[in-house]
Amino acid sequence: MNRKGTHYFRMGDFDSAVISFKKAVELDVKLYGEENMRLTTPLINLGIIFKNLGEFDKAIETYLKAEKVINGSYSSDNPRLGYVFANLGTVYKLKGDYLKNQEYQKAALRVFGSDPKRYADAIVTAEYNIAENLYLLKQYTEAIQTSLANVGRVDEDSKSYYYSLLARVYSELGDVEMTKNYYQKTFDILVQLKGEDSYDLGLEYSDYTSFLLSVGAYDEALEYVKLSETLVAKYFTKKSLQYSDVMLNFGDYYLQRSSEASGLNDFYTKRKEDLLLALAYYQKALVAGTDGFSALDFSVNPALGQEISEIQLLEVLKKKAYCLETLADLNLSASDKPEAVANLTIALDAIEKAAELIHQIRTGYVSEDSQFFLSENQESTFMSAVGIAYKLFQQTNVVGYAQKGFEFAEKSKSASFLASIKDSKAKKFGGIPDSLLNREDYLKMNISSYKEMLFEENQNSEPDSARIELFNSKIFQLGEEYGQLVQLFEDSFPNYYSFKYKNEVVGVEDIQKRMSRKTAVVEYLIEEPNDQLHVGQIFKFIITDSEVRFTRETIDSTFVANIESVYQFLTSPKYLFTGKEEYKGYVTAAYQLYQVLLDPDRLVLENRELVVVPDDKLAYIPFDALLSQMPDTSKMNFRTLPYLVNDYSISYTYSATLLYNYFDKAKLAQKDLLAFAPSYVDDDRDYTEISEYRAGLLPLPAVSKEVDFVGEYVSGDIFKDSLAQESQFKRAASDYDILHLAMHTLINDTLPMYSKLAFSKPYMDEAEDGWLNTNEIYTMDLKARMAVLSACNTGSGKLQKGEGVMSLARGFLYAGCPSIVMTLWEVEDESGAHIMKDFYKFLSKGKTKNEALRSAKLAHIQNADPLKAHPHYWLGYVVVGNPEPLFKSKDIYFVLIIFGVIVFLFLDQIYRKKKARD
Repeated sequence: MNRKGTHYFRMGDFDSAVISFKKAVELDVKLYGEENMRLTTPLINLGIIFKNLGEFDKAIETYLKAEKVINGSYSSDNPRLGYVFANLGTVYKLKGDYLKNQEYQKAALRVFGSDPKRYADAIVTAEYNIAENLYLLKQYTEAIQTSLANVGRVDEDSKSYYYSLLARVYSELGDVEMTKNYYQKTFDILVQLKGEDSYDLGLEYSDYTSFLLSVGAYDEALEYVKLSETLVAKYFTKKSLQYSDVMLNFGDYYLQRSSEASGLNDFYTKRKEDLLLALAYYQKALVAGTDGFSALDFSVNPALGQEISEIQLLEVLKKKAYCLETLADLNLSASDKPEAVANLTIALDAIEKAAELIHQIRTGYVSEDSQFFLSENQESTFMSAVGIAYKLFQQTNVVGYAQKGFEFAEKSKSASFLASIKDSKAKKFGGIPDSLLNREDYLKMNISSYKEMLFEENQNSEPDSARIELFNSKIFQLGEEYGQLVQLFEDSFPNYYSFKYKNEVVGVEDIQKRMSRKTAVVEYLIEEPNDQLHVGQIFKFIITDSEVRFTRETIDSTFVANIESVYQFLTSPKYLFTGKEEYKGYVTAAYQLYQVLLDPDRLVLENRELVVVPDDKLAYIPFDALLSQMPDTSKMNFRTLPYLVNDYSISYTYSATLLYNYFDKAKLAQKDLLAFAPSYVDDDRDYTEISEYRAGLLPLPAVSKEVDFVGEYVSGDIFKDSLAQESQFKRAASDYDILHLAMHTLINDTLPMYSKLAFSKPYMDEAEDGWLNTNEIYTMDLKARMAVLSACNTGSGKLQKGEGVMSLARGFLYAGCPSIVMTLWEVEDESGAHIMKDFYKFLSKGKTKNEALRSAKLAHIQNADPLKAHPHYWLGYVVVGNPEPLFKSKDIYFVLIIFGVIVFLFLDQIYRKKKARD
């Protein structure tokens, strides 16, 4: 059966090959059991066929069975596993999960390396796969270095692969000469080894066409796309990814080339012809890349689930949508509004399919890093979707298009974080046994620990290669088990699966039903300008209980420079020496940002509390810092500046969906306050890995006073100085309604999950190390309704495209705390203590969190001397998440008393009159 399957496979009869290999597997199981080595070959062959058929999940399942068989018979580092790992990596590459591919290719290389002579050819292939994956991950310098290091040691056939890879890398880097040079080397080798009509040459011609189109060499591109079509059609059917690629190149040619015309009317006609030709080819690309789909009408899109490759279909849908949008713009230039609306409607359908496909792809990624990579690289897709919805809204004034645009914007916000939150919720009612959940926690913690040890080892001046090898091996093995455990959850617990993968975001109407009349949600989506010559754009949604606004503004490099200017001014350690020029630069930038971000809608926003959903670099600045008027800059006066804090209470959220669907929480904890204020006196822990703290952590003398202030307004338990232990926090945190942590934060921008809160140095017999990492916070189950991270930089961190700022605050939100008060920079110790005192004072009176914080900031400005009125002292605190009050307003009791007195007096009067009549 195995030989018969191999015969069918070589003949291209994949269906018969699948039947034969399955029978071979069944026969071997029957004769020799489920864990005999005879199963390996048919399982690997079966996996290869599933991969070729585009049935990637079946391929992965089959390869994992082969891995289990080999592990059962040999050790976990047996070289035979290399073939399984290499094939698994290739499948993940085709799914677009390049980080997972990297893990498997490195694992393949590692196990092949245990017998380098016997597996020399396999090692060459694995090394190439790693180099190619660096290119896919956009690590171009590393891809070049790896390729050049290997290309001199391989045969001519393998050289053609490396030269082709180098050509693609240099194309991405914009080096035209090097790109052409390496493509020519590739062509020469392929012609010499395989002739002028090989399918390898056809595929290279297809890649070369894409490069020529990118540099505007349209005539030469047309020549090569025709050559590639001839060769590809000879070896592949019209239902193949290879043929789809050729059709895509034809579409790009007609979309991008300049339409020659003698006049304006002639240009319109010829440009329209070119765009319609492009659409026809994009439609052919869709047909080629999907099973069971044959519609050549470009108004029709395939249903999801029919695609041979998700990544390929995504690319074609995006280009088709862009082409339709371009055609609609052309229609509008000729005043043909009905046709423009029709084309935009089809474009919206195509780009919506693309957005659904991104969600489908994301559901197949177990690794959060892989999800981050997808979010970053598909951010432009959601920008395009919002742009198309905006154009339809402008042309039709149909509010449904504004609602659709908002949904696209929401799907672009913190998608991986939202997926993590949904996953956590799904586990709580998905029926998964505690034993499996405990196993998951164990695996995640161990993976995190080994990753941290690997990071620390790589920071050493002379890293230990043996330790690095060990850590990588452990991370891979634990990751394998974790991935299989997640697959078990999804396969065995349908409630968990259905909740986890719902692609739902909160809609405008739902927000309007649930928001208070005095609230406005303001959400942004920003496309930064590429350079000084090209403008960017900012989309803005404003939602109140009675209306939705959807606007677009063009922005240039000044907008980005203003954000950076405000941020640098607020966070500068030289705030004590602010000069007039710095002052003028700040107020100018802050006012110009206000003009773009809020001024056009000031009448709608007047007297409302703002919930801001920032985007990109806007997440780094508090909107309180913006100025509603341009002040006199001839003299410095920080107290009288027209800060936005004078006009609005402001809170923030990573997305409206998180706020309205996941951050609503009733009081569950029995105890009120848990506060920590550590001391760093005599702290001799090792800080060498963090350059700015190599001398140790500086004392924070006012934090002890701060937690005492808090205790004046909220009853609870306070741990200060040496009692402020990490172990105590972990034991007690889940029992309290409010968590207050006044301490240092150590930010790790390279690995945000290893940013940490610094508790006091642990006692000798303590198991904890005194550092509370973000990844540890993720494993906690908190009942708290508010966490105050009154520490340095708790809201800062790496900006992850498509996700937002990777701060410590995300860990607390994930752990179940719906509201965070955090700092965006290193807050001055004494001022921070008094701002927190006033915050809790106003909070205890029943004010919302954002209004309590606003009142505390205003109190600081009113009482501050000219120096401490500087925004650096008081603007750093922000509220993220649910802004609702924690305590009932005492004003209510006063009103009830007054009302009771009035009722009593009224009844007394009636009684007296009645008595007088009697």
